[in-house]
Amino acid sequence: MQNIYRLYNSWEKAKYISRQNRFVMDFRKDGKKISAYIPNTGRMTEFRFVGHPFYLTPVKNNKYDYRVISTEYQGSPVLLDTIKVNDIFHQILINQHLPEFTNIKTVKREFTIGNSRFDFLLQMSNGQKILIEVKSCTLCHNGVGMFPDAPTSRGRKHIRQLHQLADKGYTSFIYYLVLNNNAKYFFPDFHIDYEYGKVFQKGENVNFRALRLNILDPTSINLKNTQEIPVKTEIVDKNCTRKGSYVLILQNSQNIEQQIGALGRLSFDKGYYVYVGSAMTNLEKRIKRHYRKRKKKHWHIDYLTSGAMEIIEDFKIRRIDRIESQLSDSIIKKADNSIKGFGASDVNDFSHLHYFKENPLEDEKFYKIILDWMTSLKA
Repeated sequence: MQNIYRLYNSWEKAKYISRQNRFVMDFRKDGKKISAYIPNTGRMTEFRFVGHPFYLTPVKNNKYDYRVISTEYQGSPVLLDTIKVNDIFHQILINQHLPEFTNIKTVKREFTIGNSRFDFLLQMSNGQKILIEVKSCTLCHNGVGMFPDAPTSRGRKHIRQLHQLADKGYTSFIYYLVLNNNAKYFFPDFHIDYEYGKVFQKGENVNFRALRLNILDPTSINLKNTQEIPVKTEIVDKNCTRKGSYVLILQNSQNIEQQIGALGRLSFDKGYYVYVGSAMTNLEKRIKRHYRKRKKKHWHIDYLTSGAMEIIEDFKIRRIDRIESQLSDSIIKKADNSIKGFGASDVNDFSHLHYFKENPLEDEKFYKIILDWMTSLKA
């Protein structure tokens, strides 16, 4: 029985510079800039900050001399080579590290049924047929694993299909492999993909499981110590809603003066502004409205989003309770300044618009605030 599974024989440390595209990242290594292939098409936003450590393995006869293997986050190694995830899961299966599957007769990979293909088909000794789809989860913050890190129509399709195949005699599973030692529990990232959360709720015929890998170093995994962690369906049931709070990141390309309703004419320095709001009826509709240039000016923020500034990013935080004030208070501590009274007419807050000289999207501490609120949900 194999316990230690090693993906590659060697690794080298490098520091992140930028991401060219979905498949190529730039790093600083031994004082030189290099490019490496990244076998992971996820956003990986929580790792992509200048100077963040990554681990690469040298490769031969390839367009790039290096391949990204892993990184670090909150004190844990994080496996990024998601192409290897099905190999890892296969080893977990055949070495009998999942008590749920100890009477396997055959294992078939890449099984196609109709117009769908699934990662594994297990034929059990008792004749049971089991379909398994494996999802790699690299996003794990404060012990909470979440998938997906970007909207996934393919992921939603898999749940629907597996749910339907129960009528054809298959037992269906989706396994979320959390590639971080710190994971304590898992739930679908409905902040990012609301529809995925709703499809997850409707997949009654699908057995959802989450596994935490025991990663020893940038390339090694202890298969024996693979641990099942809870899938918190109750958090989804309570908080997968169109209600919630949101954060807009606006870029101001030059110093301007702008009339802001009853607040009067205000000065706005060149830089970036972070606006915090809430929508307790329809989060998507509210944010879509903010992106429109032509609209009736109802809120303070409308005077900026109508043309004075550009929205460059938005974050949705879905939950049934209103956290707008607390969220704004946590951001104000990181800001260079705040515009007194902006967006806070109906609450007793100093401001809901905060100024940053530099792009907050390039600040790891700012992104941590967003993830703190996304993962602090209770059932």
